[in-house]
Amino acid sequence: MTKQKLSDQVSALARKNICGEDLLDMTHEMQDIYLWALSNAPIRQLREWKKEFKQRHKEQEEQE
Repeated sequence: MTKQKLSDQVSALARKNICGEDLLDMTHEMQDIYLWALSNAPIRQLREWKKEFKQRHKEQEEQE
């Protein structure tokens, strides 16, 4: 799996777990940091985030 594909997957999962209003409240600097982290994180870290976000999403669905 390419690093870019993994970054895209993590980003998509993060959007599911973060309320839309929270994303709108991000400053430009916060958005830059977020995008930088997705682009520059090691693959190991991206995999950990992906696993964590999937677990959070699953827990949110179970609560609904």
